[in-house]
Amino acid sequence: LASYAKASEKEAGSLDPVQFERDFDGDGVVVGFDYSDPRVPTYSVAGNVAAFSDPDGYELNDIEMTKLSDSQDEEWSVKFDVGREMFLDSGTFTVQAGFKGRWRDKSYAKEVEFYEHDGLTLADVVGKQTYRITDIGPVASFKGSTNFFYDNLVQFELQDVDTQFDSAADDYAVSEDIMAGYLLGRYETAALRVIGGVRYEHTSNDIRGNLVTLIEEDGTLPDGSIASDDTVFVTPVSFEKDYDDWLPSLNVRYEAQPDLILRVAGYKSLVRPKLSKLAPRFMVEENDEGEREGEFGNPALRPYKAWNFDASAEYYFGRNAALTAAFFYKDIKNYIVDTVREDDTFNGIAFTEAVIPINGPSAEIWGIELGFSKALTELPEPFDGLLVQANYTYTDASGMVPIDGDATDLRKISLPSTSKHTANVTLGYEKGPFSIRLAGTYRDKYLDELGDEADFDRYVDDHFQLDLSAKYRVNDMIQLYYEWVNINDAKYFAYNTLGGGQNLYQYERYNWTMKFGARLTF
Repeated sequence: LASYAKASEKEAGSLDPVQFERDFDGDGVVVGFDYSDPRVPTYSVAGNVAAFSDPDGYELNDIEMTKLSDSQDEEWSVKFDVGREMFLDSGTFTVQAGFKGRWRDKSYAKEVEFYEHDGLTLADVVGKQTYRITDIGPVASFKGSTNFFYDNLVQFELQDVDTQFDSAADDYAVSEDIMAGYLLGRYETAALRVIGGVRYEHTSNDIRGNLVTLIEEDGTLPDGSIASDDTVFVTPVSFEKDYDDWLPSLNVRYEAQPDLILRVAGYKSLVRPKLSKLAPRFMVEENDEGEREGEFGNPALRPYKAWNFDASAEYYFGRNAALTAAFFYKDIKNYIVDTVREDDTFNGIAFTEAVIPINGPSAEIWGIELGFSKALTELPEPFDGLLVQANYTYTDASGMVPIDGDATDLRKISLPSTSKHTANVTLGYEKGPFSIRLAGTYRDKYLDELGDEADFDRYVDDHFQLDLSAKYRVNDMIQLYYEWVNINDAKYFAYNTLGGGQNLYQYERYNWTMKFGARLTF
């Protein structure tokens, strides 16, 4: 069996959001903030309010146009499997082996242009307030900046240095070739099934990118001379690496009685780094005082590996009713986290401060899952179509990360994007042409991103959402549907915990969405 897949995405001529700025130093403007509601802090202006509200005083920062954004992802794969089944007195035994090869190439190329305009102010493109959570003003109109740019392009000046830096910084090309083989045995009786085996994988990477360095005016050039202007240096870099993995697994399923099924599994797994994080993209900005700030990719990232153990029980106490319980445990090595390092060297590049993805030392995840489902068919008509489903998961996920990039000085964190409590409850009706579901989904708070220190870690607050869906089958060809999403107008709130509070990073309101229509099947 062979397959081929290709994905591409191109963007050209789009503008990033445009910023207008003003320095109020010495203008007598005083801005106060009210944090009584941490989710929606408000501000007030005192003193020279006229200056704050005058759009003519806000000058264009710059305009960033993406001339080309070209992402390409291409993959070839081939596999084959062979097996032999043998009949024994107590059951059957199957031995199976196989091979799979995957060849993947991913690249990204970007051309961006930065423009400035000495005379453009917010007054030229001022618009109306559209942000409904609180008053903000003055603001640019929705398309005012874009239309002004394209209508008056000859008035704008191209910024060569910023253009060169950003156009080269994001480019990369990564090849990932994987050759894998496996051997497994399956033993099966009426009540017992045991599957055990091992998988071998060889991974090869060819990684290419750019080291992009900006030396500001009066900074020191590589030859030791002093830069008379801001200068950009682009140096192609490449890395190659290979690694091997053995991944054993064992799965057991036992039907203790007709209405009780037990399962247990142990296995080793791996997750390879995202190719974009492997890419050797090294961006360094050096000011005239010799301070160097950077953001790096890391070609040395190792795969995320874990030993996993799962155990579960399923009890069926009716034709359409079940209780489930499960326990899971993961011992993780090499999980990937972004770190901020200071006064160090990475891949031979010295820096004052840099953001670098690295492999964390270790992490553990364990938890339980509980589930219940039942169709209430014993009720009298028309209520015999009612059903209920519920599940709950408790997860304890913790790991260690370096403090200030020092691998010997660690702090404990919750693993990113992992909530301690999650739950779902669904009430439904399923009978004849009707299918209705009212679902409630809950997710506890979770760590979203790591900050320079624990107080500045970004968390996303807990979230509960109600959704309703309904379908009606008119005939074999036509089905009517209705969806009401986020009935309770659940919010998105991200914050840090500096000072023991919840300090706003991001707050979003979506309101509800309703749609209905018909689906036709031919």
